[in-house]
Amino acid sequence: MKFRVGNRTVSKAALSVALISAMFASPVAAQNNADASTSDAAGQNDTDENVILVTARLRDESLTEVPVAVSVATAEQLERDQVYTLVDLQKITPALEVSSSFGGNINGGAGLRGIRTQAFNPSVSPSVAIVVDQAAAGNVTFPILHDLAQVEVLRGPQGTLFGQGASAGVVNISTRAPSLGEFGVNFGLDYADDGTAGSENTDITARAGVNIPLGQIAALRISGLFSEIDGLRTNTFLNLDDRNRKYAIRGRLLVEPSDTITINLIADHGKQDEDGVNFFGQIEAPSSTAPFPPAGPNATVGGVSTNNFAACGVTADLYSDRGEFFCEDTQSREDATATSLTAIVDAELTDRLSITSVTSYRELKLEIFGRNFGGRAIGFSARDENLQGDYKQFSQELRFGYEGDGFDLIAGGYYSDFGYDQSPLDSSLAFSNPTPGQRLGFSVCQPDIPVCAGPDNLPTFELETADNRTIAVFADVTVTLSDQVELFGGLRFTDYKNDSSYGTNTLTATDVGSISETNLSGRVGLSYQPTPDSNIYASYSRGYKPSALGFPGIPGDPFIPLDAEENDAFEIGAKAEVGRLQLAGNIFYMNVANFQGQESITTPGGLVSQVRNIGDVESYGFEVSAFGQITDNISINAGYQFNHATYPQGFAGDDASDLSGEQLLSAPRHKFTLSGEFTQPVGDSLEVFFNPNIIYKSAIRLSNRDPGNRFVHPAGENVSLRLGLRDEDAGWTASLFARNLTKNREVSAFLPTVFGGRDDGGLRGRPVSGLTTRLIGISLGFEY
Repeated sequence: MKFRVGNRTVSKAALSVALISAMFASPVAAQNNADASTSDAAGQNDTDENVILVTARLRDESLTEVPVAVSVATAEQLERDQVYTLVDLQKITPALEVSSSFGGNINGGAGLRGIRTQAFNPSVSPSVAIVVDQAAAGNVTFPILHDLAQVEVLRGPQGTLFGQGASAGVVNISTRAPSLGEFGVNFGLDYADDGTAGSENTDITARAGVNIPLGQIAALRISGLFSEIDGLRTNTFLNLDDRNRKYAIRGRLLVEPSDTITINLIADHGKQDEDGVNFFGQIEAPSSTAPFPPAGPNATVGGVSTNNFAACGVTADLYSDRGEFFCEDTQSREDATATSLTAIVDAELTDRLSITSVTSYRELKLEIFGRNFGGRAIGFSARDENLQGDYKQFSQELRFGYEGDGFDLIAGGYYSDFGYDQSPLDSSLAFSNPTPGQRLGFSVCQPDIPVCAGPDNLPTFELETADNRTIAVFADVTVTLSDQVELFGGLRFTDYKNDSSYGTNTLTATDVGSISETNLSGRVGLSYQPTPDSNIYASYSRGYKPSALGFPGIPGDPFIPLDAEENDAFEIGAKAEVGRLQLAGNIFYMNVANFQGQESITTPGGLVSQVRNIGDVESYGFEVSAFGQITDNISINAGYQFNHATYPQGFAGDDASDLSGEQLLSAPRHKFTLSGEFTQPVGDSLEVFFNPNIIYKSAIRLSNRDPGNRFVHPAGENVSLRLGLRDEDAGWTASLFARNLTKNREVSAFLPTVFGGRDDGGLRGRPVSGLTTRLIGISLGFEY
């Protein structure tokens, strides 16, 4: 096998060098992309040369050559592993964890090597940047993924090229681009029915796409997705299941007016409607010894018993780690609508000099008609009502690329403006009005009559606004010192400003704050290629995550200032090819100063969360991976990560317990992922295929409480399998699938149950279809 990058051709590595390299190098997960001809310059394969290209340094390079810890999943793997949401992305590499618990739609909730955003706050920048078609999503992400060409996961600070929000890494997503000169259509359907063949909820996902040529120089691709999930949880009081519906549509226009100019125009629109999906539902703490429901008739909050689940059929035997049952007098309802527009213009000015412009606008509107928190008290319900949140971001990047003799340079500028505003859905609503249907903001009230649990729990509205402005200039250089040695490095200068305001029960801000700061971040490293298809590298990088003004958990309190994070990261890695297998691995160390986390505090109304700096956090460990063809019929994509990511000495948890040296939230110390395929021809064009996807995680901490590990999810595996038949000539596929066959009960979001100052040993959790529940169903598809 040979790789071609630019004018260089790369042959096989010697076995001895490859075996040594395999002990160190970064996990790389990639496979041949059958849809490569439809992809744009970002993340494609050259099928004629059997090349796997990545854009980890904003230029096309082979996986072996790029001196960065990067994993790649192509369209084929993403489809067979049923990757349709940001949370699903954690299947593709052991380094990545994704949870909606911290930030959710705001900043993606992604974490790499244990470092993630741990704050429910729209003014806090993400630790891991989500980049879609070269445009950073920033704090305006949306969970739906569809019609993907490739996903790259880059570990460690990447700020010299990917800008704000890349202090711990980047998830670089490329969607399928139009193909010139040919008409094509594709369709796929996954269906699992609650109660059929052991499936624990209903999950339907339909997706389609069409490629339309527009003359010789242009083409249009239109794609869409529909998803419906029912029965993850049941409201036993109303005898209603929850329902989550998602819709998404994308249009991509490709225009090539000349050999030197390429224009990509991309428009995305998506909507998610949630009915009965409580923000958190009660689940059993993994290692709790406390009884549930709380013992005794005197366990009260504001004079109302919290031991009343039996009144609506939730008895102790139904209170489980899946969190299937909850009890509310009324169903939650909230909608999220997202729109994005991106324009990418590439122009080759000379044989050596190119220019790229990336212009992007993103908007997310969240409408909260009624959001239940907790699902436990039949008399009073903690709810958000009649609120809307608007998230808007405009960004512009202009960069130049120069390819010289032994000297490559990428340099440019970046501008981003993000705005957030929380306001009433209906501005005519009166503040502190407890009347059902007229409540505005957060309250603890009876649903059907104007009675609330004490004066402190009347509806409280918070006006919140935030504006983050970023201006940056950057440069990244690669210098060839010899035929085998390259020096690489870069710098980014950032000028950042945050203006925030809020007020309680007012439409006019009463508290205004502002932060302005500058920062210089960068990296430097050395790459050595002992043979053309092996690479040993070492690097140091400094990541930056801006300061923030956190909105307080208790209305009327002042802003909570967050200091900027700085991530000092060291890495040594190696990559090599052995036959048709690529072996990779690395060892890493990160020290994150002023880690931005959050704490849960108890108020008269229950448990609220607010941001805080928790000190310096260390993360170190190693990764190994193997990818490629074992035989003509067996392919493998496997990785393992050991990650020691711990709280600093003297760190006090939310309950004042000493968590010094404990593993960080949602950061398994050990994680193993395996995705593969076995094929067997059964005719001229027919073949049987078998796809396993296995994820193993060691124990995961769910809460900043209790060193006795009551809130630690036990080690376990999530096993998914697919068995099917396809016709390569006719383009159709049919299969049976099972997701989470072992019924691992890992939830995506978590919070300890502390109500009125009383810890009952439970958790509030957010189950996820196929991650918390088992799915068994059928999958059909075709592409022509």
